[in-house]
Amino acid sequence: MRSTPRRIGLLGGITWHSTLVYEQLLHDGVAAALPGRTADLVIRHYEFGAIAQAQEAGDWDGLAATFGRDARWLVDGGAEAILICANTMHAVADEVQEAAGVPVIHVVDETAHAIRAAGLDTVALLGTGFTMRMPFYRERLAAHGVTAIVPEEPALSEVHDLIYDKLARGIVDDAGRTLVRDVTSALVGRGAGGVIAGCTEIPMVMTAGDVDVPYFDALELHAAAAVRFALAD
Repeated sequence: MRSTPRRIGLLGGITWHSTLVYEQLLHDGVAAALPGRTADLVIRHYEFGAIAQAQEAGDWDGLAATFGRDARWLVDGGAEAILICANTMHAVADEVQEAAGVPVIHVVDETAHAIRAAGLDTVALLGTGFTMRMPFYRERLAAHGVTAIVPEEPALSEVHDLIYDKLARGIVDDAGRTLVRDVTSALVGRGAGGVIAGCTEIPMVMTAGDVDVPYFDALELHAAAAVRFALAD
């Protein structure tokens, strides 16, 4: 293990709540292994409203160009790996990887490894409507031998709206908790052996103690992988 951590570049602000959690987990992870040290980070923190508007408009090419350019900026600032601090924005991870020229630690890969280590091959996926509808997340899980089941309508749209209209603004209430837990229960009934918190805001309304199946917090798994990279020889 290294005596000082490698520098990690964060593409964050998507949302700012989750980016703060990423930072805390990275600092805590490094400090636990290297007392007296903290994570070495360089951060591009986006204004979430602009990102959300581009997503809603379907401007994924524009987002890919922006994130790729900013990843390169982080590398120029000394980053040796990149974290995209949002599940949904891994839709442009390949473009970020090409632009950065350093490892992009991929949230889906880390989540899939944990699912397979738990002996599972079919799980529920909860995230934004983009994550649940677009193929990038489910196809990458499938490449690891994991099948993801997503909610049917109208539940899928209700989860999406909860994330953007409430959780992204820091609003947590019992209605949101009930929605996510009921949707998860329905997916378990359809054969899911576990559940992925596939949006960095889902843990705001559902944690491992709220479900009777294995719970995979993609954010925590992603951050833990970054800590391992930062400390590896």
